[in-house]
Amino acid sequence: MAKVDQTGAEDWQGERGDHWLRDMDKFESMLEPLGLALLERAAPLPGDRIVDIGCGGGWTSRKAAADVLPTGSVRGIDIAPMLVDEATSRARGIANVAFTCADAGEGDVPGAPFDRMISRLGVMFFADPTSAFARLRGLLRIGGQLDWAVWAPPEDNPWMSGARKIAAKHVELAPPDLSAPGPFALSDPERLAGLLTQAGFTDVDIVSWNGKQAVGGQGSTPEHAADFAMTAFSFSDAMLEIGPDARSAIRSDLVAYYAGYYCAGVLAVPAKAWLVQARSGS
Repeated sequence: MAKVDQTGAEDWQGERGDHWLRDMDKFESMLEPLGLALLERAAPLPGDRIVDIGCGGGWTSRKAAADVLPTGSVRGIDIAPMLVDEATSRARGIANVAFTCADAGEGDVPGAPFDRMISRLGVMFFADPTSAFARLRGLLRIGGQLDWAVWAPPEDNPWMSGARKIAAKHVELAPPDLSAPGPFALSDPERLAGLLTQAGFTDVDIVSWNGKQAVGGQGSTPEHAADFAMTAFSFSDAMLEIGPDARSAIRSDLVAYYAGYYCAGVLAVPAKAWLVQARSGS
């Protein structure tokens, strides 16, 4: 049976959350350019009260907390308890940031309603985005601003989709369902805008971010990138079901693939995301 490489909330509470925790510094280094672009567009102001959805290890929360000083604050929310624990640890000594383990699409969030909402790749995993987005709108005051970063379509992100195609040559993977919870669930900007409007958001504005990914983190090599892809990407569970010869073949192919994006000691694979902005309606 073909292996489905979707990622839902329950995955983040288990193995996917454990994987992210294990490779957190690599993920954070890899995603830093996108996080900086998100915060630059959001432009938090001193005094803003911000909620950070799917905060992971709290990188965006800590950055935003510095921007809203001296009277503003940030509340990071994540469904993965191990990531919330790590975020809390990494933010020790920062008085204006706090973290809560919760499903922001269902449960209560301390401190709501907020002035602002940010999310770097944390809102693509809801089983029912229509309901979840309506719930998220309720976390903002009327007129409050939303700023999200979500991945554009897979074909615009060869850093992951190219690796998945290589894996699919050696292990059977189900065709990706872009409407199911996972990294590319909100990659269609028209569908995304429609979901936000339906949830009661207004002034929806979606622009593209085009950058480069150092797969496995800054300073990564093709070998490091291959190892990272095989253990950290959404299809990595399929690696557990194949023999050592197949895994070795996949790794060799991945090393060769990423070598095509490696120049002068720098790994830079094209990436594209949507920077989403909207307002909470009445």
